[in-house]
Amino acid sequence: MLRRKRVLIAAGGTGGHILPAVVFGRWLEARHEASVSYLAGGRPLEREIYAYFGIEPQILPIEGSPLGVRSPVRMLLRSLALLGSLGTAARCICREKPDVCVLFGGYVSLPPLLICRNRRIPVVIHEQNAVAGRVTRLASRWGAVVASGWGACDGVPSFLPVGIPVRRPERLLPSRARERMALELPEGGRVVGVAGGSLGSRELAERALAAAASFEKNGDDIVFLFLGDPPELVVPPNVRFVGRQWDMNPFYSLCDVLICRAGGSTLAEALRWGIPAVAVPWERAAGGHQERNARCFEEAGGGVVWREGDGEPLESALQKLLEGRRNAADGAPDACSALRALLPL
Repeated sequence: MLRRKRVLIAAGGTGGHILPAVVFGRWLEARHEASVSYLAGGRPLEREIYAYFGIEPQILPIEGSPLGVRSPVRMLLRSLALLGSLGTAARCICREKPDVCVLFGGYVSLPPLLICRNRRIPVVIHEQNAVAGRVTRLASRWGAVVASGWGACDGVPSFLPVGIPVRRPERLLPSRARERMALELPEGGRVVGVAGGSLGSRELAERALAAAASFEKNGDDIVFLFLGDPPELVVPPNVRFVGRQWDMNPFYSLCDVLICRAGGSTLAEALRWGIPAVAVPWERAAGGHQERNARCFEEAGGGVVWREGDGEPLESALQKLLEGRRNAADGAPDACSALRALLPL
């Protein structure tokens, strides 16, 4: 009897890395394409996301890149943790004996990349951003196949655009969506969803609250629906907070328009749902990747880009979408099939 093919998926750090990885892994398993195991980092957020999907990944004892901090002490501690992660990754790979390792970028991908290179295990790395991260660039130099979520992947000489695996939309009736989130909303009004990414964004929340206050002052029948917890700021009466959500179907089912950071996975979900969005790039994103993501999103017909230094108020950019502009894209393509085609299975 032939041994079932095995795929090891490495994804951690934020939901932007983990969610596409889980979607792809579940897709493979549903089609009986392979048995799938996971590697993740040690952040509580990572454990929370995997636990929501009923997955128990192998945990690498690292919670961030050594290059992502300024403190010499923290840099040293993270470097030591990275070295320790090599042993954990090696033991996991020895036990799982994967036919291929699929990396979803970020610091969690470095240990398995190094071990797979040493053991000559094929590697495919999926880059969710339009600017390749450090691990993606290193993997590319070592001959790994680079799959890009967009039609651009700055920083690598060659890549294959496959899109970003996102969850299949399950549209709910507004009444059912409100019930699922224990939410009371006025009937007939429009809803602006505000999504700051899995790590949240106080800066974006401040901008969006100011925009909400402006619409409230003008008497517009619009409710702003924030993912996450309320910040210690003045909250206008037309704002609702719904906490952190991993099941996004109720949230997206209610939204007419989005205000969101420009993480690759968030923008891919907006495209898949056909929800027009004001993409607000995080200015301190490594390599300016959120700015590049947002431009790709805009070119795909997903909405408009608003930068925090722009002279135009956020509410003006939002008004353009609320006045009838709709997503020109016919939903983002299902990326799983395209990514599967790159695996040597």
